[in-house]
Amino acid sequence: MFMYRPLSQAEEGDSATYDYMAQSVLRGQVLYRDVVDNKAPGSLYLSALAMQLGKALGLRDLIAARMLHVVLAGLLAVLVYLVAEAYLRNRIAAIMACLFPLMSDRFALWVVGGGQPKLPMILFGMLTLLLVAKDSPFWAGVSAMLSCLCWQPGLLFAGTAFLIFSRYLTTWRDLRAAKVLAGAAIPLLILLSYFHAKGAFEDLWGWTVTFNYSVYGPRSVRGVDSGPSHLLRVALKIFRSDAVLVVLSFLGLALYAVRSMGERIKRRELFSSPDLYRDAIVIAPIVYLMFSIFKFNAGPYLIPFFPFIGIFAGYVLTECVQGTRADVPVSNHPVRAVLVKWLPKFVVATMVFITLYRGAIYQFEPRPTLQDQDRAFEVVSRILGSNERMYVHGTAELLVLLNRPNLNPYVYLDWGKDDVLATRREGGFGDVIGEIESQAPKIVAISRLQKVAHRGELTDWVAKHYEPLEVPGYEGIYLRKEN
Repeated sequence: MFMYRPLSQAEEGDSATYDYMAQSVLRGQVLYRDVVDNKAPGSLYLSALAMQLGKALGLRDLIAARMLHVVLAGLLAVLVYLVAEAYLRNRIAAIMACLFPLMSDRFALWVVGGGQPKLPMILFGMLTLLLVAKDSPFWAGVSAMLSCLCWQPGLLFAGTAFLIFSRYLTTWRDLRAAKVLAGAAIPLLILLSYFHAKGAFEDLWGWTVTFNYSVYGPRSVRGVDSGPSHLLRVALKIFRSDAVLVVLSFLGLALYAVRSMGERIKRRELFSSPDLYRDAIVIAPIVYLMFSIFKFNAGPYLIPFFPFIGIFAGYVLTECVQGTRADVPVSNHPVRAVLVKWLPKFVVATMVFITLYRGAIYQFEPRPTLQDQDRAFEVVSRILGSNERMYVHGTAELLVLLNRPNLNPYVYLDWGKDDVLATRREGGFGDVIGEIESQAPKIVAISRLQKVAHRGELTDWVAKHYEPLEVPGYEGIYLRKEN
């Protein structure tokens, strides 16, 4: 991860939004009431905790949050190895599995940029699968809910654990399924109690649940006609040559599922087999794939796939070798014996080489840095007085690097958030703009308006009251006109 420059990587995109929200927590603001997003808050509090600890150690808040994500990437690699070993019972396959995410430069860049809720989501998800294999239903429930509280699709791990411990809803008397529910209830109740105590329970529920199923979901969901093609286009763009391993992982998933089911049917232990837990590693990626077909925005949505691609690609590669070993008398074919012995090790060595090579190549890629952004935003910091406000939509890195609160809670008004606010005011969205104008922010930054229904009203207001401010590397930052 350090080969991808976490100390100098530019702050941008969704990561900047999540870092801003973590900073808001440290300023004493309450999520969903004082700063709005529709993602669950778990990862934001993890970043806020890292920032607080970093402050005590003299680290910049952004660097502390990024160090947390580097550590989480390392923990994920460990958990992927342990899960693969527990389910596949093959250490070489487990090593291949944990190497696959590290091979990807895109995965590494998402990680070192910080603020990715999908990383702790899949981290707790893999921990859930490990706890399922270790026959620990209560703690599997706790871990699954933590995954969900980092990003809502993590709820699939709770459903997976519940299915396995209830033996596909056929067994209840041992209370193992009930223990999953009890474990999941604890972190959820703690979260809900906290927001209730802060007087923000309705805000939490409104933005993370009601808004998602009534507004965001219907607007963002893709149909069967366009969803798979969009997912495929993004996946090919992200994985590039690694798409070979993605294809192998699909073959590995099918082979694993057929063999597991076939063995249980042969032994007449369809739901009573002690190996039933091994289905969990099939259920989870299939459910997430179904989700992704209908709801897939951009590359970071692939993060939860990386561990499973590594696991099943490693499985099919090692199974091919084991099949060769079983069919070929090794003593009679010394060349094949050498191949069988060394091919898996060669694959592992190749994956390690690719991992290090891509990291080394990245060192020579010219990219804007965090320090470049700091220098660029000095223009804004010199203009703003200590008590003057600014309104930012989209360009959240400006708020993060200056460590200032936004004028209102709405850093993004996309995917129907603007319509929701408009329905709550008598004058519609004009009242929203009127509230901003009444505070006359000295600086305004407007970007990422593609999914904003009322973007015309925003841009018209900016054009009337503001003039462009020259900030190196940035457009869409404005200074209020003098009266």
